[in-house]
Amino acid sequence: MKKLARAKIIAVLARLSELAAAEDVRLEMTLHGSVVMLLAFDARSVTKDVAAIVHPPEVACRLAAKVASEMGLHDGWLNDDVKQFVSARQAKNELPIANSSRVGLHVTRPTAKYLLAMKVMACRKPMNGYAGDYQDIEMLLRVAHIETVDQVQTVVDSFFPDTVLTDAVRLTLSEILKRIQYEPQQNHTP
Repeated sequence: MKKLARAKIIAVLARLSELAAAEDVRLEMTLHGSVVMLLAFDARSVTKDVAAIVHPPEVACRLAAKVASEMGLHDGWLNDDVKQFVSARQAKNELPIANSSRVGLHVTRPTAKYLLAMKVMACRKPMNGYAGDYQDIEMLLRVAHIETVDQVQTVVDSFFPDTVLTDAVRLTLSEILKRIQYEPQQNHTP
């Protein structure tokens, strides 16, 4: 599966917007996961797909297939599997990529704290050929200026109430937070 870089993602989303505008349709897209880490935080250079929830979904699927055909993308370039992990208490920011007020594509992304809560809930370990969530969690802890595991729990609670972090996740967070304390801060925009 060919990886997608920033320029390709922007071109693909621009084409999706053009197709929607040509049909006089407004697509509402909320990006998630790796594509947000790439576009909003410059935390990676490529991603395997664009994890997003798009409304109306049936139009988005049809137009995404056309974009895949035109631009040589794999069929799963637009992936909505993240929908099973979304909180009812979402918090989003605009992402100025092909945004249109009436028709075309309107793009948002989770706030840093919301994305942190989602990443912590998953907390997948890095494995051979797979980055996992640890690097993203570290970046988002820095961006959100979070210094303790209890602060992370508060963030998680704000989006996923009554969720108790496991001992393994708490240990992983403690290790990441210790590493952050000993490294110089980098400037990132939430």
